[in-house]
Amino acid sequence: MDARANSRHSSLGTRQQNARVANANGDTMENGAEPDTGLDAVGKIQWGSHFCIFYETKKDLLDILVPYFKAGLTANEFCLWLVAPYEFSSAARAKQALGKILPDLEHHLDERRMEIVTYRECFRPNGTLDTAKAIGRFRKKLDDAERRGLSGLRASGSSAWIREDLGSSKFREYECRVNSHLADRRLIAACTFPLILSGAGQILDAARTHEFAVILRKGVWKRVEIDDLEAARRQTVNPKLEQLSFRQREILQRIAEGQNTKEVASLLRISIKTVEAHRLQIMRRLKIDNVPGLVRFAIRTGLVSAET
Repeated sequence: MDARANSRHSSLGTRQQNARVANANGDTMENGAEPDTGLDAVGKIQWGSHFCIFYETKKDLLDILVPYFKAGLTANEFCLWLVAPYEFSSAARAKQALGKILPDLEHHLDERRMEIVTYRECFRPNGTLDTAKAIGRFRKKLDDAERRGLSGLRASGSSAWIREDLGSSKFREYECRVNSHLADRRLIAACTFPLILSGAGQILDAARTHEFAVILRKGVWKRVEIDDLEAARRQTVNPKLEQLSFRQREILQRIAEGQNTKEVASLLRISIKTVEAHRLQIMRRLKIDNVPGLVRFAIRTGLVSAET
C-alpha cells in the first residue's frame, strides 16, 4: 500500500471506528445528517473529511466557495476561509469579492458565524511558519464554535504555498497531520489549488494527501483521478508558464495585478532583492524585457484576467 493509500486508509479507519463508538453510545459525531458540502460533484460527506479542489480562475474559486459556505451556514456550522496571497492580497479584498455574491455575508461575520483571515494570520502571526500551532488554532476555533452551540466547523483554504515553503516531503507530513486531527472532530476541510500555479509534483502531492479530488473548469464540475488532473493542468497551463517556478508565477501574477516590488515583497514575506532577482529571471526565461510585456503575457496565459 503506497503513502496515499496509507493516509486515506488511516483517516477512513479512524472515522469508521468513531462512528461505531458513536452508534454504541447513541451520541456524538454521527448523530444527525452528514454535512452537505453544497457542491454538486461531492454531495454529502462524513465529518472529518479532507478533500481538494482544483480550479482555473478566481471566478471558479468563488463559484466553489459560495455554495460550500452557504450550505455550512444553513446547517448552523462555523465557516472559516483562509485566504492565500495568490487568491486575494488581503482579507478585506476577499470579503469584498465574496460579499458581492454571498447574501448577508456581513451579518454572518458580525454574528461570528463566519471568519475570513489570511494564511499569514493563522500560520505566521510572528513571521515564522509553524504548522503545529496552526493546527492547534483550528482546534481552538472548533472548540469555541461548539461552545457557542454551532454544529461544527467548515474550512476552506489553499495550501499550495505551504508546499512551496516546506517542500514536498514535509508538506505531505503536514497534510497527514491535518487528516489525523480531523478524524475525530465535527470538521470538514476543502483545500483549493489553482491549476495555473500548480506543477505536476504539487498535483501528485495533493492527490496523495486528500481523500479525493474535484476539478472545476469553466463552470463544469468533475471528480477526478490523478491522470485526469495532470491532463487538465496541461490543457490549462501555457507551455511557456512551465518555465517558471511556483514562486515566479506567483510574483508574475502580483506584478500583473499592479503591485510594486515593495508590495510584492511584503505580501510574500520575502526580501525586495529576492523579488527583483525573480523578476529578472522571469524576464530572461520569457524573453520579455519590460513590465507591460509581462502584464500582457500574464493576461494572455490566463494568470490574471483582463479585468484585473
